[in-house]
Amino acid sequence: MQRLEDAFTGCLVAVAVGDALGGPVEEIQKDPCRTVARPITEMVGGGYHKLLPGQITDDTEMTLCLARSLVERKGFDPADIAQRFVAWYDDNQIGAGTTTRAAIRQLKAGQPWDQAGYNEKGLRLTGNGSVMRCAPAGLFAYNDLELLTAVSRDQSRITHPHEDCIDSCIFINTMLAQMLNGWSKTNAYLHGLNAISTNKSLAAQYGAIPLLTIMKTSGHVRDTVESAVYAFLTTNTLEEAILCSVNMGGDADTRGAVTGALAGAYYGEHAIPARWKSVLVDRHDMPVYGELCKLGTSLYELTQHRSTSPK
Repeated sequence: MQRLEDAFTGCLVAVAVGDALGGPVEEIQKDPCRTVARPITEMVGGGYHKLLPGQITDDTEMTLCLARSLVERKGFDPADIAQRFVAWYDDNQIGAGTTTRAAIRQLKAGQPWDQAGYNEKGLRLTGNGSVMRCAPAGLFAYNDLELLTAVSRDQSRITHPHEDCIDSCIFINTMLAQMLNGWSKTNAYLHGLNAISTNKSLAAQYGAIPLLTIMKTSGHVRDTVESAVYAFLTTNTLEEAILCSVNMGGDADTRGAVTGALAGAYYGEHAIPARWKSVLVDRHDMPVYGELCKLGTSLYELTQHRSTSPK
C-alpha cells in the first residue's frame, strides 16, 4: 500500500480504535462508579454505555457519516451529511452530546443544515462533538488548504457553530493535512496554530500544548484538543499516543478519537495493532474495520482524481 493511502486508512481506523479503547474508561459525572479501572491496554468493553470490547460510539459513528457522504457524493454535501446524522441518531445511537442533540432536533423539525446548529445551545456551548468527527474533511481536502478550511468549518456548523468548535476543527485538520503533505509532527502543529491565528485566545492556549503539566479532561473542545494533541506530540508510537490519551480519563473516547486521527495519519494503518482493529464493531455489533479501510482508500482515490483533474 502506498504511504499516503496507508495514512488515509490509518487515520480513519485509528479514530475508531481510540474511540473504542476510550469508551469503557470514559468518566460520566452522573455515574462514575460504572467506569472501567485505568490504566487499560486492550479492548475491554464495559463502562457507562456497557460497550462490547471494540465497540465504537458517536465519535466514530459520526465520522463514518461524514466519510460515507464524501465518498458516495464524491464531494462535500453538508445537507446530505446532516441527513445522515439524523438517520444515525434515530437508529440506536450511543453517546450523542447535548449540542448534537439540540441541532438534530432542529434538523428533524425542518431547519436546513446551515441553520439547525444556531440554536441556544449551539451558540453558547463549546463541546467537542464536531472536532471528534472532523478527520474525513481533513483527508478530503489535504491538498487544498483553502478548501480544507471551508469544509472543516461547515461540517462543524451543522451542529457546533461556536467559533472555538469551528477553529478547533480547522486546527486539527490542518495538522492532519500537513502531515499527509510530508511535514513533521512539530511543523504540522505550527501550521495548525497559524491556521487559527485570528482566534487569539484559542491560538495562545493551543500554542502552549507541548509545555502542559496539568491535563483538563472535560468534554469542552479546548480541553479535548489540548490533551489529545499533547498525547500525540509527546509520544513516539501510535500505541503510546492512543494509550496515553485514553488513560487520562475524563472524556476518554473523544480524546482517543482525536489523538487517533492524528496518530493514524502520521504512523499509518500498518502501525495499528491487529488485536485492536480486528475487533472493531458498531452499535449493532457489526464489524467496521473493513469499511473504514475501504473509505480511507476511496477518499484517497477521490483526492488524487481532484488533484489531477483540469481546472
